[in-house]
Amino acid sequence: MDAKTSLTVAATVFVLLSVRALIRRRRTNIRDIPGPESKSWAFGNLADLLLPPSYGQNEFAWTKFFGPVYRVKGCFGQDRLVVSDPIALQYITNSSSFQLGPVLAVMRSWLYDHNAVVTIGGEEHRRLRTALNVGFTASAISDQLDATVEKSMEVDVSPMLSTGALRAITDVALGCPLEDLGPEFVSVNTRLLDIASTRKVGQIIFDAIAVHIPKPLLRTLIHLPTSAFRALRTSKFLCRREGWRIVREKLQAPEASYDADIYSLLLHSDEKDGTKKSLLPKDLVAQTSLILLAGQDTTANSLAFGLLELARHPDLQNKLRDEIGATIAGSGGAVAYDNMPLLNAFIKETLRFYPAAALSERVALQDSVIPLAQAITTSSGKKIDAIPVSKGQVVVLGIAAYQRHDSRWGANSEDFDPERWLDGRVRQGTTLGPYANLLSFFNGPTHMSRVAICHSGDADGLVRADYQVRIFGTREGAGSYPLAARDDTATD
Repeated sequence: MDAKTSLTVAATVFVLLSVRALIRRRRTNIRDIPGPESKSWAFGNLADLLLPPSYGQNEFAWTKFFGPVYRVKGCFGQDRLVVSDPIALQYITNSSSFQLGPVLAVMRSWLYDHNAVVTIGGEEHRRLRTALNVGFTASAISDQLDATVEKSMEVDVSPMLSTGALRAITDVALGCPLEDLGPEFVSVNTRLLDIASTRKVGQIIFDAIAVHIPKPLLRTLIHLPTSAFRALRTSKFLCRREGWRIVREKLQAPEASYDADIYSLLLHSDEKDGTKKSLLPKDLVAQTSLILLAGQDTTANSLAFGLLELARHPDLQNKLRDEIGATIAGSGGAVAYDNMPLLNAFIKETLRFYPAAALSERVALQDSVIPLAQAITTSSGKKIDAIPVSKGQVVVLGIAAYQRHDSRWGANSEDFDPERWLDGRVRQGTTLGPYANLLSFFNGPTHMSRVAICHSGDADGLVRADYQVRIFGTREGAGSYPLAARDDTATD
């Protein structure tokens, strides 16, 4: 196909999609919902919503001005509903009338095995989700951090956190060191994370057009000879190969040598505690790509944002150190997480303030009515406590905005304050998330902030340094924040 023909085909497709979008625009029944003005027909409000100068800048401002439900324009004039109302969120996330957007669903099929818990639906999804409900333990990367900081005045800790998270996951989940997966896996994994953490304006247009491409055809794009799709294909192959290798080794291991990792626990659950085995080997292998890719990115991001807030709140650092030190000393060196309320509050606050997926899309499979906890006033002045939506309507879940509502999280909900979890400001209400009523464990990697720790001076090998955490990029805005200096030994 020559360039002229290609251009003609592309222009024809664009015109057809534009006409379809205009037709759908006329049919929408949410046009009376107030929302921000759109300055672009091609992009609507999506560039402002998805690519703000700083974390959630426009989303939070719009939520404050329009309330927990408002309308935005998508590409080519399409209307979308943005929702952070708790009752509406509960309904959408638990209703069979809504599903993931088609583009996100296909992207998951590119990344993960077709039998992974996030790609399969129905009863199989529920069975796998129940069987995989095993918590991951924390992993200390402080030794690596201390060693690196001593050699450099400034350290970019994002790659360190990412590698540390992957090491923790392979150790805790698979029961093997990261090196066992081989250098090719680590290289491809790094490439995929770089792709996932970068979003550009062109992708917004691609997503809008891809919605109208039949799913079977969209899935075949993974076979395109581009570097990104080659990395996706290689990653799926390596995860499946290594998953089967690890599972076979664990099945062949004698009972006395069973490890304490999650794969061993799930494969030998009936032999260890008498419970019925609920996962077949093929089920577990299918989760390998999900555990290694999705788990790494979300864990590393949470650690990066946690470091940022510790740098901004040196008094919190000292309180946490004191609590952890006292707890360990009082338990003979054992790490008893449940006995450290401030540490748990800090973890919850980090997940509340920086959810792994700030926004998530759903599409209505049929005409439906979304109930609201708080009535809204339409552009025509009518008060409504439920919103009828038509089949095909795109709904954006405002997870980060929901987790900053005063009505749920108490006064100063827009401030990072772990004490809210200890003084009763967090209010009980509609149950949404699986942990602390948070929706932080929804899908998707976020854009990782680039974090650097600066080291300025040390004394006789003691950890007696002034650290700074610097944040670069657009998610948080540039800035430097001091980490509290301590006169403690390296074993603190």
